[in-house]
Amino acid sequence: RVVVFQSDASYARASAPRSAGGIRQQFSLPVNVELSLYGIDFLKQGLKKLCQGVDVDADVQFKEHGYLLLATPEGEAVLRENNAVQHAAGASWIRLMDPRELNTRFPWLCTDGVALGAFGERNEGYFDPWALLQAMRKAAMARGVEFIEQPVKGFSMSGSRIEGLRLGDGATVNAGTV
Repeated sequence: RVVVFQSDASYARASAPRSAGGIRQQFSLPVNVELSLYGIDFLKQGLKKLCQGVDVDADVQFKEHGYLLLATPEGEAVLRENNAVQHAAGASWIRLMDPRELNTRFPWLCTDGVALGAFGERNEGYFDPWALLQAMRKAAMARGVEFIEQPVKGFSMSGSRIEGLRLGDGATVNAGTV
């Protein structure tokens, strides 16, 4: 049995409906690039698998328009270092572009003071976070996950192991896995 306890089933106070829904792999730490690689794979493939066979719409309106980061001459070395980290982590589609290439690709962009740009040519863009939240929630419910509107206020412990949850209404719930 899988149960999700949540304090706001309407998601009125949740971050998902307030988010712009951007996804990129242009980070300076390998772990962040790797997390985003997992995220884009989930957006493109995993969500479809989760929703398969349960009549849930998996279209989150992902628009693969890319992210463009720009550097001044002072920041050029950092942008190059970050690009090397991204490529080493598997995001080889992030392309460095000099001002001439930037002007060709983005004719509306003023490159005065720009030494270098980094553009994610695929796997970067934005999606509808509300649609993602609803698809995941509906697919989970269709697969038997129970959602209970009740905040978790504390844990019952046995040594370092969580054995139960203390809910907002004072009730306790035994839990095999948290």
